[in-house]
Amino acid sequence: ISVDVIDVNDAPMDLALDGNTVAENDAGAVVGTLSSFDPDAGDTVTYTVTDDRFEVADGELRLAEGVDLNHEEAASIEVTVTATDSAGASTEETFEINVADVNEGPSDLALDGNTVAENEAEATVGTLSSFDPDAGDSVSYTVSDDRFEVVEGELRLAEGVELNHEEAASIEVAVTAT
Repeated sequence: ISVDVIDVNDAPMDLALDGNTVAENDAGAVVGTLSSFDPDAGDTVTYTVTDDRFEVADGELRLAEGVDLNHEEAASIEVTVTATDSAGASTEETFEINVADVNEGPSDLALDGNTVAENEAEATVGTLSSFDPDAGDSVSYTVSDDRFEVVEGELRLAEGVELNHEEAASIEVAVTAT
């Protein structure tokens, strides 16, 4: 008696991702290369991902065009990848993608006042404020015009400086938050 064993399509297996970290704010970053094994000779494997912030291109899992991630919003993200062979059999695996924290500069620089009386030496213009998304960072301020200084978060006229309205009714000053 001879028993014939009929070949059936087997799903891809051993779905793997060779990287799992991407830096925050890195639009289009590559997470890693996907791989799998299909026991059926001649089958090709394609990959899809469930999270539309990601895409698979040339076997690489990467952030979709125009997408970047923010560590402060999520330090890690679970992404499910499906490997489908050319005969339609599939397997899926969930990967945890780490979002690496990168130091970000302060934003939303503001000054709560913008006037001083003429001939008033060392007058305070106003208080500076900004937002730094990185917890624990401190912010320092510098000013482009040496007639001004920043002391304890306040923009002031430097020591010995007073302004004259008749010489200049307004002055442009660049403040940098670091």
